Amino acid sequence: MTVNELYDLVKDFYGYKIHMKSVNSKTKEVMGILYDSFVIRCFINDIDDKFEAKIAVENEEYISVFLNQDCSQKNEEKSIKQKLEIIDNYCQLRLPDKFLDAYYQAYVLDCYKE
Repeated sequence: MTVNELYDLVKDFYGYKIHMKSVNSKTKEVMGILYDSFVIRCFINDIDDKFEAKIAVENEEYISVFLNQDCSQKNEEKSIKQKLEIIDNYCQLRLPDKFLDAYYQAYVLDCYKE
């Protein structure tokens, strides 16, 4: 998978939940902001051709294990989507329902108002 394909996969998977920020062809890394709250970095590791993902938690510290589920996986679309789902669930657990409702209202429902 190329870095551009990874960018499209992450963007399409998360949809309104993410604001994509960058793509780095040299490091095969894409970065975005989930729910206006979490910096997510996804990349293909050249050494073993594995997908890896992590989110920033504070002071530019990153985690890649989410509730004991590792997000290092084979570089295959199905496996990558499973890991992106783990991250999405983790982020939703860390955010209050009131915020998630307001986020959905702002980025989805408001788009359909006239």
